[in-house]
Amino acid sequence: MEQRRREKAKQYFDELRGLLPYGGAPRAEPPYQLDTTRPSARTNRTHRCAAGDSAKFDKNAILHHSIALIKQLLADLDQEEMASGVNHQEQQARQVPNMAEFRVCFDVTRQPLCFAGLDSRVWEANAAFCTLMGYTRLEISGLSLLTATAPSDADATQQQWQHMLGQSAGPGNSMTSCSYISKLQRKDSQQVCCNVDLSLIRRNGKPHSFLIAANPSL
Repeated sequence: MEQRRREKAKQYFDELRGLLPYGGAPRAEPPYQLDTTRPSARTNRTHRCAAGDSAKFDKNAILHHSIALIKQLLADLDQEEMASGVNHQEQQARQVPNMAEFRVCFDVTRQPLCFAGLDSRVWEANAAFCTLMGYTRLEISGLSLLTATAPSDADATQQQWQHMLGQSAGPGNSMTSCSYISKLQRKDSQQVCCNVDLSLIRRNGKPHSFLIAANPSL
């Protein structure tokens, strides 16, 4: 049993030696010159110790280089994994539109859109909304949409806004958008009948602002 285990161990070391970068050939033992005419027990012991130390050094070297090789492979795998993660993040970053691209889309769309505070005053409007209302972008900033509603629809529109804010602050916070028909009053006092989509924007779980989409109807 002991002899079989030693043979198996030698086989494993030979396989490890063959995998190491410095080559697979077993290292030959250095020749030893013995005086055959006058045999000496001390010389024989020296020969046996030298051969044993050489074999021990050979096995230790194989283990040392094997461990170093495994560590290098693990380090290479870690670097490759990190590089793959960075490349994936860069690819995702390239695929997700940035704020500048969102702003361009907001401005070039033919859909009249604007952002307004909870008090209905316009924060920012795109070109289509400015054209619809007859104002420049500078003029429309701060305009109250409730004030810019035709007097005949002003009360109903205000109730829609207040109802949405009341529902969003209640249990469940389920109401985040609504639609209604209202006449908006342009700068030149003309009235435009629109289908208005009112969407509530939250920040940190609380009502923050509104996104308004106005679609002129015939």
